[in-house]
Amino acid sequence: MKTAVTGVDPRAYVTSFITEDVEACFRSEQMEQPVLEAKGAPSGSRAAPVRVVVAVDGSGSMAGRLGGQTKLDLARRAALAFVDGLPDTVQTSLLVFGQQGSNSEAGKARSCAGVDMLAPMSTDRARLVDGVGKLKAVGWTPLALALERAEALLQASSVAGEQIIYVVSDGEETCGGDPVAVARRINTGKSRAIVNVIGFGLPSGEAAALKAVADAGGGSFVNVANQADYDRTMAQVREANRTARNMASLSNSASRNSLKASAASTRASLCVSDIVASESRRMSDDIADRDKRGMPYPRAGEALRLQQERHRALLQRSQAFSRASLDSAAAARERMEKADAAAR
Repeated sequence: MKTAVTGVDPRAYVTSFITEDVEACFRSEQMEQPVLEAKGAPSGSRAAPVRVVVAVDGSGSMAGRLGGQTKLDLARRAALAFVDGLPDTVQTSLLVFGQQGSNSEAGKARSCAGVDMLAPMSTDRARLVDGVGKLKAVGWTPLALALERAEALLQASSVAGEQIIYVVSDGEETCGGDPVAVARRINTGKSRAIVNVIGFGLPSGEAAALKAVADAGGGSFVNVANQADYDRTMAQVREANRTARNMASLSNSASRNSLKASAASTRASLCVSDIVASESRRMSDDIADRDKRGMPYPRAGEALRLQQERHRALLQRSQAFSRASLDSAAAARERMEKADAAAR
């Protein structure tokens, strides 16, 4: 680009090297605001779950009846309720303990060693649903061993309660294990998982024994004595799952908003840097070319000063845009947290 040597205002000279649309560098991103599910019932959720293990008692006493249904049928329904409606990213697994041998002394050894995985840890809910259909009431109650097998399916976690073990049983440990010690180790160990226990029609002594397991595992214990108890407990489970879905939506939206803000900030910084470099190079080349041809631009110093002022202003605007983008993401997160508090 060539301009007349004399009579050219330095501002016009600087402007002659502006060929890019600066406004294209500052395109703001629309922040997400997820729609949260409304409150339905009291929630016991403390963290968004990542992995859930359902461990069902397969002892012979689960064939007993409670409120017109077998305990095993209620356990099947409960197992499905635990995972129904969880975010698709949550991995689930199904174990059954005591579903081998028999509930006689002759079959005790085999039953007490029997913890079967009916559905491996996966996001495939179909495998768990299929596994629920294979639950049977057969033998004894190796609860401690079941908790150990459940623990093996979990991973190290820095967030307490994002991994959950649901135990469904109608009785205490009958195979000589120490489920309280195992539950405590799980809750205080690397997985930091919680152990929730639901009992069916337990007498006070056995209820106390299973409550001790839940307490040691940092979870909750419910002794279902009738249909009303069962319905109330399942409503709380559904509410916990609703809360989990909301937490997943909030976390995903916050992450995407953060990425959008970072991308917008980076894009603006690179765009402005390219414009500054291009304008500086082209005007410097033009001034050098004029000097080489013996036709120097007489107001080059003033033009360079004006261009530097322009470029400083662009860089400052880029920095302000980056701060505004990050502030926008932070404000969106604050709105989400308020919406979440209202939904609770």
